[in-house]
Amino acid sequence: MRWGLLGGSFDPIHAGHIHAAETALRIRGLAKVLLIPAASPPHKQDGCQASFDQRVAMAQLAVAGHPGLEVASLEGERSGPSYTVDTVEVILERHPGVELDLLVGADMLADLPGWHRAADLVELVTVVAFERPGEELDDAVARFAAEFGRDGLVLVALDPVDTSATELRRALASGADLGPELSPEVHRYIRVKRLYESSFGG
Repeated sequence: MRWGLLGGSFDPIHAGHIHAAETALRIRGLAKVLLIPAASPPHKQDGCQASFDQRVAMAQLAVAGHPGLEVASLEGERSGPSYTVDTVEVILERHPGVELDLLVGADMLADLPGWHRAADLVELVTVVAFERPGEELDDAVARFAAEFGRDGLVLVALDPVDTSATELRRALASGADLGPELSPEVHRYIRVKRLYESSFGG
């Protein structure tokens, strides 16, 4: 049985995240995709605008009605930076025999060789990188191959979804029309909790 793991800040979760998860679910023939909000993302020096519990709640609302997508809040169980390799080890310990696809975007693929215990991580998962039209992945693929070999990397074509969490936070703060980028349930949650009202940060 093979699962996909899609981690991120999800601050807030949006249509692009759901589209990527469902694409991997279909193309890779996965039993499920776990969306894993980061409790303390190592790459975000200023942290997230919404709390961990709020980001988990938004993710749960976003995946409702999307079979095969689940939210895992296990990064909230430990303190310190939310390193992917630690999360992967916990999942494999709790679910022996499961094989894992780590789903990453182009920017994450480029940075992956510098991640915490990257060599250990790529021994535990298959890295599945999303390839969007117009994106140039050659350099990132070459760096990955030089560090870890090419066998552990799979590229999956992903139709473009022009959505950015940073732009969504700006739009929410200004009261702009969001269109389909956020599910109605997530948008309602954000309004009730008054999230991002004064946030224009990246």
